[in-house]
Amino acid sequence: MLNLAEELFLLALDDDEGWITASAQNTLRYGLAAALLADLALRGKIVIEERRIKLLEATPTGDELLDWVLQRLSTAEKSFKVKHWINALGFRKLPRQVADRLVACGVLIEEDRRYAATVPYPAPDQSDIPAKYWIKQSLRSAVLTVGRPEQRSIVLLSLMQGCRLLNLIFTKDERKAAGRRVQELVEGESFGEAVSQTLRDIEAATIAMALAGG
Repeated sequence: MLNLAEELFLLALDDDEGWITASAQNTLRYGLAAALLADLALRGKIVIEERRIKLLEATPTGDELLDWVLQRLSTAEKSFKVKHWINALGFRKLPRQVADRLVACGVLIEEDRRYAATVPYPAPDQSDIPAKYWIKQSLRSAVLTVGRPEQRSIVLLSLMQGCRLLNLIFTKDERKAAGRRVQELVEGESFGEAVSQTLRDIEAATIAMALAGG
């Protein structure tokens, strides 16, 4: 399974240019940092107390990117606020780091520092389409059809909203209603109070950083 940052990167990838779509180039690095933190929160590794990230459990996940963040958190000299970590982790080379991980696991191919999807996508039952379109289809279904989507889908939608990138998933005619539906899903999901507050703080910090960066 791809982590949330990898899925977010794929959604922001411009297929024609082979790199991040122009509208995301100033904000995606913060979204990727937020996605890594959100993933750790869902896995019970971190929580936020008094707006500062608290490391609960540092056992490696087996995911190189997530374990890199765990190592940074575990060696920090003190507890820092969410915004600090999104800024610290969201350095300019982070998108390239995520892209190279996707190449390593066979989801993308790279040529001349440009990236393209591999087909078939190396995952069970999803081999007929690139990973990006499977993720996009899943998120569109989560928002535009009746039913309760998986928690990971809701978190990814929240991250896309925080980075102002929902336009990459929905058509112009769909965006207004989709935005309302995403907000309803995020507010209505029960992750457990500690995780819910953590995700809310991560989203708020992402929006602040994206606005400053954009």
